[in-house]
Amino acid sequence: MSAWCRFARLVLCLLITTNICFTAYARSLDSSNALRLKKLETYSHVTAVAIYNWNEDTEIDNRQIVSMLESAGIQNDDSSEGIIFRHLLATGTAKETVKPRLPIYVKHPLLKEHWEELKVLNAKLFSAAKAYYIYARAVNDFDGSAQRITTTVPALRRLKLEALDTGDRVATAIASIWLSMELTLASPIQAINEIEYALAYLPTRSSTLSLENALDSSTAHQWLRVSYTELSVPSRAYFHSMKVIEERNRNDEFVTWAYFTAVDSLLLQGKYEEALLLSDRALEHVKNRDSEHEVFLTLYQKLRVLLTGFRWQNKNEIHTIVKKMDAMDLDKVKSRAEELFYLYQSYKAIAENDKERLSAASEKYKQVMLDTLPSTGFKTKHLLSIELELSRLYDIVGDYEKAYKHTKAYNQLLVKKNTEQFKLSSPSLTDGIARNIALARYRQQELAALRDEKIGLSTDKEAMKTTIFALITTILIILALWLWIAKRQSDTLAERDSLTGALTRRAMLKSLKKALKSDSTSCVALLDVDNFKKINDKHGHLVGDEVLTTLTRTIQKRIRKSDKLCRYGGEEFLIYFSDTDQQSAKRILDELNASLSRQKLWSGTDQKFSVSFSSGLLDVNGETNLDTIIKACDDLLYKAKREGRARVAAFSF
Repeated sequence: MSAWCRFARLVLCLLITTNICFTAYARSLDSSNALRLKKLETYSHVTAVAIYNWNEDTEIDNRQIVSMLESAGIQNDDSSEGIIFRHLLATGTAKETVKPRLPIYVKHPLLKEHWEELKVLNAKLFSAAKAYYIYARAVNDFDGSAQRITTTVPALRRLKLEALDTGDRVATAIASIWLSMELTLASPIQAINEIEYALAYLPTRSSTLSLENALDSSTAHQWLRVSYTELSVPSRAYFHSMKVIEERNRNDEFVTWAYFTAVDSLLLQGKYEEALLLSDRALEHVKNRDSEHEVFLTLYQKLRVLLTGFRWQNKNEIHTIVKKMDAMDLDKVKSRAEELFYLYQSYKAIAENDKERLSAASEKYKQVMLDTLPSTGFKTKHLLSIELELSRLYDIVGDYEKAYKHTKAYNQLLVKKNTEQFKLSSPSLTDGIARNIALARYRQQELAALRDEKIGLSTDKEAMKTTIFALITTILIILALWLWIAKRQSDTLAERDSLTGALTRRAMLKSLKKALKSDSTSCVALLDVDNFKKINDKHGHLVGDEVLTTLTRTIQKRIRKSDKLCRYGGEEFLIYFSDTDQQSAKRILDELNASLSRQKLWSGTDQKFSVSFSSGLLDVNGETNLDTIIKACDDLLYKAKREGRARVAAFSF
């Protein structure tokens, strides 16, 4: 009995000792991890400061960065994190030949196990550090060329999957924002999707810069602001501009530009009252900024708002702003932003009704922009700015022919730009059907191999049956696909008028039912060619058909892809203007009439004559009943006919 007691005591002592040792080890491990996490926090901050400030004209100079690196001790740290951060810092300036490189030297190769250790310690920092490393390596390997995306995009997609496996949403969002940055070069739409996907979990702006928060939610809103502006989606550009204003430091130049874009977005939507109020808020903001250039830029934007929406009502305020801007140091403005100086001179000429000075100033603006074209890295974007600004200038003064010319050039450049961007895409950049099919095929092959091992090879007869079945299945699939394509083509032809190519009445009404439910800010116009019966009687039906097709082409060239046109019946046409107010829609209809009136030669007759149309324009203002809308447009059309033809009769519910 005593021997048993001694044994029990010994076991109990061993258990207690083991527990004490394990607890001490766990505490020591926790303490060690806490110290490492603190060290990682320092490394992340110092590395971010070095990356974003080295050789840059900022508040932190190279000497201060060297001091921070020495204090952090990264160069002499041979742990996994030390090796990783040395590689990050060294890679960042590895290709620098003119300016000094960061004084950090790689001593050990960077291995997968180092990244795995960092992932366990801090998933967010792992995601940010590896994303930057992928980007910096590719920039070096491809000498800054956009072709780097063939490497960066697949690598960043794999990183995003790694981050997803950790279960850390912020880490996943960080990988996504870096991926979106690279996708911008190849697929702007995918880039926007990635940013929107990451936005909810991105870190917010912090006073302490780190690798994790370098691309924060405010940066994401800033990128989306620019992307939606370039894609001509003013409502979304406005939304993200306002988010930048809300989230960023009030004493920040990005806020001034966010105000500029927000006002611009409102102008594009025809919301002049809101644009005027926001430009006043922008002026209050720049009062607290020690920047005469930002004050000039904001005054210039308000001048544009007044001339675009209130040219005749607010003459005194327009002249007051011109005086304020003239009192500023214009030579300084010209030396810093010569294109802005000549744009201001153009708008000033409009304010003073001086057409000669407008022509000279706008030509000067165009020449300055073209002179700087060789030195910019964004040539197509530069050319787009020229055409957009000139079309706006001529639109304000009512020179619609020139405005249309520059708008057409702008649209052609935009198509070219998007074509070039999407050419950079490759099948490896998308998680498409092909990849999923290939993955499924490989899995099926693995399963087939396992079955063969278990039950042996199948007989020749079974193999033949399988082959025949596969052939029949393939033929049936091809036949079904062909029938589906034929039906789609047939449906498309049924929706188009055989003469003009415009939508049929049935297709238009079906489309309008959906559109009116989702778009409360829209207009509908019913058009009728004036004296069309006389044209048919005098010149024949072939000439009448030519008039209808010419009118259709003229309208289709002027309206946007989001708008809709249909041949409603005979010489009547129906136009749906999406996301458009009554004033803008009326201006387009007047332009169309002016453009049509210039067409005097017709292939079916030697006689010269011009054509016009009358139209009834309705601002639906949330109304969704199609019968009510069409009836109102019809009444307005007859009102326009009674008032003398070649005019627009407008009404708003």
